[in-house]
Amino acid sequence: MDYSIRTALGIKDPHLELDLNTKEDPITDHGDYIVVHLIQSYPMHCPQCGRLMDKNGFREVKYHGTDLHYKPTIWSVKKQKYLCPASPQCPKTVTKLAAVEDVQYRHHIATNIKQRIMMQLTKNESQTDIADDFSVSDWTVRRVINHLDHVFKPNYHWLPRHIAFDDFRSGRFAPSGMSMILVNIENHRTLDIILSRRSSFLRNYFLRYSHSARLAVQTVTVDLYTPYRHLIQELFPHALIIADHFHVVAQAYRALNQTRIKVMSRAGKGTKQWRAFKHFWKLLLTPSALLKYDNFWARRNFDYAQLTDIEVIHRLLDFDDELKQAYRYYQDLI
Repeated sequence: MDYSIRTALGIKDPHLELDLNTKEDPITDHGDYIVVHLIQSYPMHCPQCGRLMDKNGFREVKYHGTDLHYKPTIWSVKKQKYLCPASPQCPKTVTKLAAVEDVQYRHHIATNIKQRIMMQLTKNESQTDIADDFSVSDWTVRRVINHLDHVFKPNYHWLPRHIAFDDFRSGRFAPSGMSMILVNIENHRTLDIILSRRSSFLRNYFLRYSHSARLAVQTVTVDLYTPYRHLIQELFPHALIIADHFHVVAQAYRALNQTRIKVMSRAGKGTKQWRAFKHFWKLLLTPSALLKYDNFWARRNFDYAQLTDIEVIHRLLDFDDELKQAYRYYQDLI
């Protein structure tokens, strides 16, 4: 097998060769996938007595290899079987099977596929999308992620000066259904995924870091959930707590919308004002910088007057002073 074929298939094992004695071509295109027929044989010494073992036929084993011409490949490998008969030097019969260097023992997916999956995990893609890209199951991607725990060990004697953590829904993969993402604010890199957002779990997680590492943290950015603040003051006594701006704006968003609904109720269902507040609710919650100042449209709720978005806002705010104050506060905040 020449160098170009080895490179295309990602084969590094020097003992793997194309099987030229198959009924079909060594590399056969089956439409959705490509089958590569390989054979492997090399001298093997008995692990018990050290003698050269006898070759005892072949066993065909299939592996999932790297893509070729944008199609997944199946390596159909005829692996040499070895036999060392019982003798005075070897008290019992020993059998062995040739090992493929490119695939881990008792695995059926090439190592370079798993390495490429690890590299793909650095991108903002779901596990399902990554699995589709490499023609594997999403459980294979999850096993690769779990294996990273044994490859990358966190340094529990260091933490960034500025960190942030926030919860997200992780489903059945977390005990509580919610996990936490820990981020380095300075370079926006993910430091770790914490399996649970419960205070007891978070406390035990961060106590694994040394006291000096936790003292070095200067700011912690979190949402407005009160128990997090008590926990941060306990774990990071020198850190300033910063409220995540997204959650601050979200609260103001909900408060303005509640004020709009209250004004609607005061106006009475079915009235002209009620219909206007109901129809233009999105305009009220839109940042003022995104409103259109030069596009005139016939507004049904205002007798089909030709009005821009900002003129509609002015007319809505003239209906109620409480809504006007809430709107101005919301716009100043965001």
